[in-house]
Amino acid sequence: MIVVLGTLLGMFGGVLTASPALASASGKPTRVPFPDAETFDLAAGMACSFEVAAQPVINKEFTKTFPPEPNGDVVVLINGRLVEQVTNVSTGKSITVNISGPATEVLHSDGSATLTVRGSSFLILFPTDITPGPAFLINTGRYVATFNAAGQATLISQSGTQFDVCAALS
Repeated sequence: MIVVLGTLLGMFGGVLTASPALASASGKPTRVPFPDAETFDLAAGMACSFEVAAQPVINKEFTKTFPPEPNGDVVVLINGRLVEQVTNVSTGKSITVNISGPATEVLHSDGSATLTVRGSSFLILFPTDITPGPAFLINTGRYVATFNAAGQATLISQSGTQFDVCAALS
């Protein structure tokens, strides 16, 4: 699932979010592919103590964006299959993981967002987040996070099991 918390939201200019303009003017939701949403390279200290890179092996994800609600909220559903290869750039050690989610994101008119993720997905927290990292996990279960307008994450709730990606790549 396309879930990378924290300031990565700002780094990639909308990795987690879909534009409200993507909703159809007819009032019906739109469905579009979500290409290469999880291709990234994070410097040492951002998620792990070493540089880590990720790229999709299989990406059949799509977003379904609904027209704004009366309060201005836009709901985005993220579904499909996503398999990622995650690599320790220093050693070349890599793992391949299924992080197909799904997720629901609510984009608020004030620039903040609420993300609810189910299934298996990345859960990455950065040192600059409100819920501080660094942490690079695969959460299998459910979690809810909020993002302020600056893209900083707060982890609201988390259940299920967590797989430590940094430990697996060390």
